[in-house]
Amino acid sequence: METNLERRFGFLVADVGRLTGRRFDELSRATLDLTRAQYRALACLTHYGEINQACLADLMEVAPISAGRLLDRMEEGGWIVRRPNPADRRERMVSVTEKAEQALHAAREVGDVVTSEALNGFNAEEAEQFIGFLQRARGNLSKPALAQTQAQAQGK
Repeated sequence: METNLERRFGFLVADVGRLTGRRFDELSRATLDLTRAQYRALACLTHYGEINQACLADLMEVAPISAGRLLDRMEEGGWIVRRPNPADRRERMVSVTEKAEQALHAAREVGDVVTSEALNGFNAEEAEQFIGFLQRARGNLSKPALAQTQAQAQGK
């Protein structure tokens, strides 16, 4: 068993994620209006479309109460809208506003800069291959979780 943290998959992936987030925060501090957590919520909503709060909390890996507080602030700022789910009155469905779509464009530009820095020294083929490897690893780990999340999003 490998004990060197520099060669441990989980450690490296987590560390790259932490450093990526830190760099995103550094670059976005002066130009973006929302926190990284708020942008992450918007990115999930844009990717999955309108979903319920519980599903969004699950996707973001936060407690539902934390997601609720985050969404309260975002709704007050006009970034998202929440409405009752006609199929289940206990649920609130969440979707992005036009204002959020515009903000996401700016956040993606910052993300592109961070990606460029992270992949500095990779040629185009290596960068594509690396992204492909990460997608495969994510797919290997998320198959059962993805099926559950999609069922929740569809209200099953």
